[in-house]
Amino acid sequence: MGYNDRDYMNSEEGRYGGRPPGMLGPFEGAPVTKWLLIINVAILFLQALMTNPGQPVFLQRFGHFSIQEGVYGFQIWRFLTFQFLHADFGHLIMNGVGLFFFGPHIERWMSSRVYLTFYLLCGVAGALFYTILFIPGLFDGYHPAIPMVGASAGLFGILAAFYFVAPNARVLLFFVIPIQMRTLGIVYFIYEACAVLFNWHNAGGSAGHLGGAIFGLAVLKWPPLKQGIIKLSQIGDQSSPPRSKKPREAKIIREDERSPLEISKEVDRILDKISDQGIQSLTPKEKETLNKARRDK
Repeated sequence: MGYNDRDYMNSEEGRYGGRPPGMLGPFEGAPVTKWLLIINVAILFLQALMTNPGQPVFLQRFGHFSIQEGVYGFQIWRFLTFQFLHADFGHLIMNGVGLFFFGPHIERWMSSRVYLTFYLLCGVAGALFYTILFIPGLFDGYHPAIPMVGASAGLFGILAAFYFVAPNARVLLFFVIPIQMRTLGIVYFIYEACAVLFNWHNAGGSAGHLGGAIFGLAVLKWPPLKQGIIKLSQIGDQSSPPRSKKPREAKIIREDERSPLEISKEVDRILDKISDQGIQSLTPKEKETLNKARRDK
């Protein structure tokens, strides 16, 4: 039994409008992920309506990223706009499914504002990595005018964050094969690196994937970069409290950086201890863990 299932850890109706505790809706606490999906779908349909047979796709023409337009032409908006464009419905489905399953988990660990900043900058990092690797002449078959579109660089940043906070979580590879996130992350990294090194099909896309994933891990591993993302996400936030003389250290993820599954198991152990030995048997650390679990519900 998980701690969310225990009567004395919950109110009668629960936190989310009567829904059974622990049974969050797919986008409960994850509004940014929901709107990212809506915007990507809407843009693809708008793109289809605005496209004339035999002519270049209108929105892709002005929003895709390429070295020629984005770097040489200094059209820096393309570092962001390419992330909301997709080649076709199948391309959108692949990225959308990953965003649907992994995005809400990471958004709940981060604040929504930090999550959005993190996601977009992972996409920018993907475009920069693509630019660095595919300097004209370095790889055969690549030209600075070749366009890149898709949300996959930002998505790989999310996957890297999920790998960081829940490496032992089990996911379904191809929706069939159960595999640990740790193993999946290593497999993906090897595949994408080989695609770039050996110039396989869509090597440019793989470069974007690697750039997003590497940046995502760097944010979570390197405190100065993490703090930079947090500060950037707070720009224009009028609700931010005034800075105190000694501000508390901000964190991207919860104070307890264990995965939700690990926290749940620890709380279960503490509650069983209360049943057997009484609440007076708890250590200060166990009491703190229990209080945090109540606050996070």
